[in-house]
Amino acid sequence: MPTFVVRTAGFPWRLVERLGYGAARRLAAELVVLEERATALAQGAAPERRLPRALAARLRNRRPMPADAPFPREWLAGWNELTGRLARTRELFTAAVAEESAAVTGVLAGMTADERFLEAVVCSSPPAYRELRKGAKGARLRRQSASYAQRFAAKCETMSFFGPINYGRLDPAPGAVARWSWEGHERVPWRTAFTAARVVDRIQEAVLADPAVVAALVPDRKSWLAPTGTAPGASVRARLVGAADGVRDVAALARALDLEPPVAVEAFRDAVARGLLTHSFAPPATVADPVGWLAGRLAREPDALSPALRALVAGVREVLARYPDAAPDHKVELQSRLLGLARDAVPGDGPGADPGRDERAIAGRGRFYNDRVIVHEAAAGTLDLRLGGGLARDLRERVAPVLDLLAEDAGLTRALAGRQVAGRLGPGRFPLLTAMRRCEGLAFERSERLPSRLLDILTGMSADTAEVDLADLLERPAPAGPPVLCSVDVMIDTAGLDDYVPGRTPLVLGDIHDAALLTPWALQFHPDGAALRAGRDAAIRRVLGDQDMVSVIARRTTGLPPLEFPGLVLELGGTSERDDAPRIGLDRLYVDSDGERVTLRATGHDRPLMLHNGELDTAFHTALALPRIRRPRLPDLPHVPRLTWGNAVLSRRRWTVPSEAVATLGKATGDAERLLAAARLCAAHGLPDTFFAKSANERKPVYVDTASPALLDCLVRLATTDERLVLGETLPGPGRSWLRDGDERIAAELRCVYLRGAV
Repeated sequence: MPTFVVRTAGFPWRLVERLGYGAARRLAAELVVLEERATALAQGAAPERRLPRALAARLRNRRPMPADAPFPREWLAGWNELTGRLARTRELFTAAVAEESAAVTGVLAGMTADERFLEAVVCSSPPAYRELRKGAKGARLRRQSASYAQRFAAKCETMSFFGPINYGRLDPAPGAVARWSWEGHERVPWRTAFTAARVVDRIQEAVLADPAVVAALVPDRKSWLAPTGTAPGASVRARLVGAADGVRDVAALARALDLEPPVAVEAFRDAVARGLLTHSFAPPATVADPVGWLAGRLAREPDALSPALRALVAGVREVLARYPDAAPDHKVELQSRLLGLARDAVPGDGPGADPGRDERAIAGRGRFYNDRVIVHEAAAGTLDLRLGGGLARDLRERVAPVLDLLAEDAGLTRALAGRQVAGRLGPGRFPLLTAMRRCEGLAFERSERLPSRLLDILTGMSADTAEVDLADLLERPAPAGPPVLCSVDVMIDTAGLDDYVPGRTPLVLGDIHDAALLTPWALQFHPDGAALRAGRDAAIRRVLGDQDMVSVIARRTTGLPPLEFPGLVLELGGTSERDDAPRIGLDRLYVDSDGERVTLRATGHDRPLMLHNGELDTAFHTALALPRIRRPRLPDLPHVPRLTWGNAVLSRRRWTVPSEAVATLGKATGDAERLLAAARLCAAHGLPDTFFAKSANERKPVYVDTASPALLDCLVRLATTDERLVLGETLPGPGRSWLRDGDERIAAELRCVYLRGAV
């Protein structure tokens, strides 16, 4: 699609580069080479007589020998020349470490006193901010500071002012490769604060806790629920659910059903808790600002209705309005105030209640990454990017073969999952919920074809091989199968966009998502956001053609709304904000199985259905959804070269290293020994000076500069989380980051949406 989101880092690369001991790292690498040469030379030593203990120690410790040492003259001259260089280099290294250590200590002190850096920390982790603000010292604080520095400068996260949203567009007209305007990385004029999902849940508890408010709520059945009868003997809850029509409030339903108001209120609460009913004060899951939505609903109600609820919503909105412009210390106060509002929103449970229960419920421990802090922000920068010429063509045409390759893999995986599900179900027709339950625990497997082909190509390849162009070794798959929708984060490996060479400059494919992420959330700051969303939906409808789709709207469990795309809507836990959404009940959906393949269908609907994706790794969802585009599964080899298709980089070069090899860095005492240990690690495994380290048990990779003891601390800690780490090259690195703010370079990536119709 022509419109894309530009995600930029909130701080320049220099923030993390200044943590490095550049000269010491170069000398450490030289020391390792000299040590290896001296060790090899020592192994070939042929003393003319038995060595005294002192000379044996010099040989063992790679130190120069006296001129009368009992060795052949030529060997002795070479040894003394080499070990002399080693000694001089060691002295230079020691001096460099001392000098650069003092400089980096000053950098860390300045960083942890910088208000902008501290604001980014307090938005990420209030406890870490409090420790930094207290001026705490020690290795832990050094590691924490470095950890945040690499996150803020080396990554493009959509998070507050240090991960702002920007926008760009492909211009098909011939002309300049790029035109852009930008007011710099510190200019973030649009910032909006939102609560964590648990605060919204807490407000809903407050809504249901007040009988007067409940009586005024208008219940409606969740669309997944079939209309229920009101047969004689039905429970009060069933009668209330059956009578709910989206028009009458609870008080009116109580009168119609001849129920006492307290009985109707309790039955209504029970039905809401069971997911049977929603109501007029429950924000749709897909709305961006649920608190603002509720405030709008309250504004339509009589002023006398629940002053306590109005005060709660007004208090939360006041916190959110003040939060973006607040100083770091004030942000902590606002976070605490919001926590207090949420904690006190619902009256206590009476004598014996645990006073800390409510606070623990909203404290955020173990929450999803984007929802750990009780307040989070979305922000927009000022970058306006227009890409044309060969760069625009490459983004359309050079990336397509890679996505065709991944689409073929996704189609094979989908077919495999279909066979698994059909085998578990057997022939027959099964209600969707029944089929889901029968397939619970079914192992998810991916197609082995692409990994096997990659393994055949890479097996036996030299460890020095830096890059493999798959276009020379694989045929481009012919587009086939169902429609494909995906988003790709693309980084352009060039020091300047004017230097871009079509077909040659690398386009690095980062994260690949199985949905069209030009979402209302992503477009909230775009002046034409509504029109762009309509254009996205029209484009999706075109590529879907005759294929009917279902969006499953789940309950909102994070600060971000669930995805909703064109087609039918199954409100399973959450609800859609669109009144005109074509809703379908869960009772209408069923799975047809012939024992080999499965098809999703609906009663009263002629054509087969597919589910929209949502990055769900289950065999059942994969079998019934659009093909899910995802990164390829690479062979389990110690080294995998960079994999390209022309100038599109499918996978960065990577190394797999045992964590025990990294653990040696943790045993080193002092910065000098740690830098030397890092140099030895790099030499042993052929590693670059910088890389991103990933553990299977941690969500985010860590940027590591082997010149920085503080970042090496982060690497050592990461190594404790798994038996091995995967280290990926930094591509593009700081010097190849095209976005510049004066002399500063800023990491940036384009989130591009790609669509392909059924073939």
